[in-house]
Amino acid sequence: MMTLLAALWITVKVGLSLCIVTVLTFLARRTIKQSSLRKLYGPPSPSFFSGNYDELFSPFAAPFHQHILRTYGRVMRISGFFGDAQLVICDPKALSAILVQHQDVFEPPEWHVESNHHLWGNGLFATTGAYHRKQRKLLSPCFSPKTVRSLCPLLQRATNQARDGMLAEVKDGPREIDVYSWTSRLALELVSQGGMGHTFGSFRPNAASNEVSRAIKEYNPVLSRFMLPRMYFHHIAKLPPPLLHFVARHIPMARFRRLMQISNLVRTDARNVLDKKRALLDRGSEAFTSQVSEGKDIISVLMRENQKQPESNRIPDNETVAQMCMLVFSSTDSVSSTLARTLHLLALRPDVQERLRSEINEGYTSKLLETETELGYDQLMELPYLDAVCRETLRVYPPAQLFLRRCRSDISVPLSRPTKTTDGEITSVFVPKGTTVILPALGVNRDPEIWGADAMEWKPERWLAPLPESVTKAGVPGVYSNTLTFLAGPRSCIGLKYAELEMKAVLSQFVRQFRFSPSKKEVFWRYGGITVPSIKDSPDVGSRLPMVLERI
Repeated sequence: MMTLLAALWITVKVGLSLCIVTVLTFLARRTIKQSSLRKLYGPPSPSFFSGNYDELFSPFAAPFHQHILRTYGRVMRISGFFGDAQLVICDPKALSAILVQHQDVFEPPEWHVESNHHLWGNGLFATTGAYHRKQRKLLSPCFSPKTVRSLCPLLQRATNQARDGMLAEVKDGPREIDVYSWTSRLALELVSQGGMGHTFGSFRPNAASNEVSRAIKEYNPVLSRFMLPRMYFHHIAKLPPPLLHFVARHIPMARFRRLMQISNLVRTDARNVLDKKRALLDRGSEAFTSQVSEGKDIISVLMRENQKQPESNRIPDNETVAQMCMLVFSSTDSVSSTLARTLHLLALRPDVQERLRSEINEGYTSKLLETETELGYDQLMELPYLDAVCRETLRVYPPAQLFLRRCRSDISVPLSRPTKTTDGEITSVFVPKGTTVILPALGVNRDPEIWGADAMEWKPERWLAPLPESVTKAGVPGVYSNTLTFLAGPRSCIGLKYAELEMKAVLSQFVRQFRFSPSKKEVFWRYGGITVPSIKDSPDVGSRLPMVLERI
């Protein structure tokens, strides 16, 4: 018996020793491979286990982001988990190489793609390479100028529902209300009515009890606290499906289980919506256009475009469900955050608010026909100050501030100007295979060398005159107004024009109907993938934006 125990103990010791040697060998090889990155300057790492991630992704990360960009410039190194050297870069020439010229080399991280696949299905955010290009090509007509123009009445209908609810809250005079609760419900209805021709009933009296709506609002807050497990999720995802489902049900992490519940709820609801639309489409075009959206919503357009394709090129219904989930999860929080931020800025700057209101009122006075009650697509796009307010908000306060890529092969990335390292200056940076690359939108959007000494200031007026050469000749590859807000290249935001119309449709109604003033409560914008407002020093950590509203 003693001999057996001794043998077992020796086996355990040998196994542990082999594991330790394997880990140490891996760390040593990685350190040597990343030697070029370790020569770059960057913030000190407070922890070998989590590196700079606690600072980079915490709810209070904004000052840290500003500090490292101001201190280390456009190219720097940070530490990831277990001492992993990672590249942070916002040099315009390098961004062009990463996002446009060599986008096949710099794809989203495998863990990001795999986790999106298991949460949403095989949608646009869960594919790479040729298949991603195929999906995007099929989706492009859904976001064409013609389609977006036709969506204007649907977006205005949802906006009017929110406006009427807010009017009811201030019918007896000025009152402090939680504006974020309205922008979050409105954002959900914008994407459901304009995106799917469906409603979640967000403005009904019992909306708070709607399980699907509640799940959608929980998604990003839960996901933002799930960074480390997501990064290693793709290893779990390779398990056989029965074992994977067993692990998902029994893993001792409440957040993970809630994430899976949210995914199942929304996918089931999306499938039900699609089945109803499929039944109408099978009955013919007349039945299909009898929907509340008249068949103009994005998913209806996708279904018709898919039907035009040869059988071999069509995407199956489960992928259409994935695209519906992508629409809901990717746009709800980003739109609600951007709308809330814009209204908060207007409350802090009453001069800008009054000027914007004057322009909108003038648009209603001079451009409406007798039969029209609201500004149409073309009229909204012709309001210069409204456009300036939207562009400046999206420049200074992009809803998503960091984008991640993973290098698939060794490559050298050129820089627009030399940068200092511990070995002297370099004009290009060598990026080893497997390197995580972090692209901070703020590093471009608030770069003083591009936007001038007032780059940090929110000044809509800068868009009313020709932009300086420092902007136009900077070579920023972004698809929107020389910024990185909607990314660049083949993986840029496909719904850019749709998001822009959402902002303008909402602001044109809200600013015309209400005067927004700041609350006495101090508002703090919490980082978490998407920035959201909360009350500073409040024990309530929920998202809230108190403002005083007065009916005009």
